[in-house]
Amino acid sequence: MNPDAAPADAYAMAGAPPRAPLPGSFYEALFAHALDGVLVGSPDGRVLRANARACELLGRSEDELVRIGRNGIADPSDPQWAAAVATRARTGAFRGLLRMQRGDGSTFPAEVTSAAYLEDGSPRAYVSFRDLSAEEAEAVRTVENRRAAAEVVDSLEAISDMYVGVDADWTITYINGQAERRLGVTRQQVLGGDLWQTFPALIGSPFEEAHRRAVDTRCPATVEAHYAPADLWCEVRAYPLRRGGLGIYFRDVARRRAGEQERERLFAAERAARAEAEQAQYDLVHQATHDELTGLLNRTGLLQQADRLLAARPGGRLTVMFIDLDRFKLVNDSFGHGTGDRLLAVFAHRLGDLADPAHLVARFGGDEFVVAMVDVSAAEAGALAEQVIAASREAVEVGPQLLVTASIGLATALDGEDLDSLLRDADAALYRAKDAGREQIAWFDRDMHEQSVRRVETERDLRDALLRHELLVDYQPAYDLCSGRVTHVEALVRWRHPVRGLLPPQDFIPVAEECGLIHRVGEWVLARAIEQAACWADVPGLRVWVNVSPQQLAVAGLAELLAGRLARAGLPAERLGIEVTESTLADATRLIQTLQEVRAMGVAVAIDDFGTGYSSLARLTACPVDVIKIDRSFVADLGTPRGGAVLSGIVTLAHAIGAHVIAEGVEAPEQLSALRALGVDSASGFLLARPAPPAQVPLALTPVGAGG
Repeated sequence: MNPDAAPADAYAMAGAPPRAPLPGSFYEALFAHALDGVLVGSPDGRVLRANARACELLGRSEDELVRIGRNGIADPSDPQWAAAVATRARTGAFRGLLRMQRGDGSTFPAEVTSAAYLEDGSPRAYVSFRDLSAEEAEAVRTVENRRAAAEVVDSLEAISDMYVGVDADWTITYINGQAERRLGVTRQQVLGGDLWQTFPALIGSPFEEAHRRAVDTRCPATVEAHYAPADLWCEVRAYPLRRGGLGIYFRDVARRRAGEQERERLFAAERAARAEAEQAQYDLVHQATHDELTGLLNRTGLLQQADRLLAARPGGRLTVMFIDLDRFKLVNDSFGHGTGDRLLAVFAHRLGDLADPAHLVARFGGDEFVVAMVDVSAAEAGALAEQVIAASREAVEVGPQLLVTASIGLATALDGEDLDSLLRDADAALYRAKDAGREQIAWFDRDMHEQSVRRVETERDLRDALLRHELLVDYQPAYDLCSGRVTHVEALVRWRHPVRGLLPPQDFIPVAEECGLIHRVGEWVLARAIEQAACWADVPGLRVWVNVSPQQLAVAGLAELLAGRLARAGLPAERLGIEVTESTLADATRLIQTLQEVRAMGVAVAIDDFGTGYSSLARLTACPVDVIKIDRSFVADLGTPRGGAVLSGIVTLAHAIGAHVIAEGVEAPEQLSALRALGVDSASGFLLARPAPPAQVPLALTPVGAGG
């Protein structure tokens, strides 16, 4: 039951893979009608069959479960899954508590029983599970420890939902303050009273039907309806309690309903007006010039309408706003393209509301939008851009509640520039806004144009460089500040460009990440570094470090790739380490799982450029870290009291989590002395050794100032 095992590609590619038959109608009946969820699969993580109860508990169809396998069922944050796999592999069976993941991303505690068996000579495994959510809630409410009971009461009083509890005889046992205030009752009035007599308007309503269904089926029930005595549109969730009765949570959804109804009214009015006005030919033109999802202009429609607009206003000056939603890909990857489409539609609606009727608003493609304006001042365009960013910060309810911000590039026509040129310029400004940290606004200037051209040229040349073998790897050692020995060597990729000369990684790695070449470049560097590490196998304790980008971490199979490379080179895993930037951990919890897999196989993990990525202490302590590399900016600041205090704090933090500390960018003897006094373990920099080809790396030399 390893949550990281991916389903077999053959099953995913087949669309609807064949389901393995269960032996005998008796077993088929047990499988189909079991009260618990049952999965039949193979020990390597594939799911072959899922009964109806499993589909219900996991919120997925059987075909979905077959497709995603165990990888999409296990809660990736539950470390007990790995132990469960080991137990079943060792003893043939496992029984215990694990956390499982539903289709909507939520998790729940489950009592899991699993065993391996043979069917027609093929290894098989079954997993039987049941949801313990209700049992856990009831256990908390019924615990006799007074302090725990008081904490439960405090929680019920602190939540924003209204809450009423009833026992098996429909006697009211609890009502929180939120419910008292909204329903206009007091606790003394209702406690001990019959639910139906206390609130007679519930009788015959959808609320009664849902409550009784929850009691009869012992399954949670949800209903949304209007409660007239309190003039309350509410969403009610009724949960059966372990000893009978219900826990009833409800909240006011009137505002949401009003917004939904207003949006529906506006959409319906727009559709009706268009249906009355449009002829068949207009429908065809509309489809060719508008985006089907959002109803905004598409690229073709934008170009056509811009030509018409400028023709009607000779001499008009065009300004273009290029908008891109930040981290939108994460929404699609996490919640699916359906949720992403609904989010795009909501944002498009907001954008249309903000724009002037005279403006042209278009969905340019993917999560990119364009607003074209004629004869507006820079202040007016900037004000609209600020409003768009503010609107993007408002949460959107599309199933899950999401918040996706926006970055904006602006450009104004000069010397008769056409729309295509302006779009190119605004796109270049958008890149600068994203480079500045996202959720920013940037105006185009000529420097941006040159940078944009350079990006395109760099991408083109880099593709050729991979074919012409123009990349090379230099190595820079770090020296132990006590012994002077070299135990850490960092692999640094270089590009011997035929025109621009030798290029450092900062001149082409960002472009490689943008255009998708980072995987090819990263695998090439990794292979060269492992080969070189094998050549240095006679140097005691030497570890070679390789930088790994977030994109490489995000692709499944990094641990398997490393294992294969190490095996081919005959290199022990402890002689290799990977470096990730601190910013990688700031908003990518799922990448930590990959780092844990890599570290589990013996490869060390380092956090590079520490102090510049703003990661939280909680996230840092959750990450498997062997080495923390202090950014050179902190070393350069050592001459100031603040710089020394900050670096001392970083060293203390690193040692507290058991990490080795390497300071980068050492260029002066006094910096080396200060680092040694602060307790830094190792150091690298031009003072000690510059990056060099393998044969020129001074592995056996004592650096300046090292020793005693």
